[in-house]
Amino acid sequence: MKQNPRNKSKIYKTVIGMVVFLLLSVVAFRIFGKDSEPLLSRDQATLAVLSEYPGKVDSLKLQAGAYVAELQTEQGRYELKLDGVTGEILSIVLLKRTDESAVQPTPAATPAPSGGAAVTPSPAPTPGGQSVVSEAEAVRLALLEVPGKLDDVDTEIDAAGAYYLVEIHTSDGREAVVQVNAISGHIMSVTWEEPDGDDS
Repeated sequence: MKQNPRNKSKIYKTVIGMVVFLLLSVVAFRIFGKDSEPLLSRDQATLAVLSEYPGKVDSLKLQAGAYVAELQTEQGRYELKLDGVTGEILSIVLLKRTDESAVQPTPAATPAPSGGAAVTPSPAPTPGGQSVVSEAEAVRLALLEVPGKLDDVDTEIDAAGAYYLVEIHTSDGREAVVQVNAISGHIMSVTWEEPDGDDS
């Protein structure tokens, strides 16, 4: 008689364990399953790109739950990767820089002023009011902040947005890293690196 309640207890524990396992499986499938959240439409993904970076989206492909877009701006052609569900921009890569030495046509070209005065064209206004700063412009801005010789430029992106890290060697032998916002061109920070003691 004493074994019978123990057998029932084991059966109950087994049944409860199987039910808990099935419930956890269903919850895990809903959380991690591909169909748990709907993907953005192509139009929504395009708007997500253009709300962050002005320009023209030339192509948009869905790859493994993420959208890959090619964006043409005044500064060049970029490839952006977006989260297919949230539209968050995961990465941005410069594919081809626009030739900055050539005269850039503006969408609403105005005739040259009479009298031969040189006028620097301003970038065309964009729907979001933002423009992307080119690498060359970021270097120019960094060198205005810290005069010296350019060593290296890196492009970074984080939750706050994209920025350039411009490394500059100064005439007195120090090295500075200037952080330039890739949208506004504002100097975000200047970090002075310790000399490594190598005079070569």
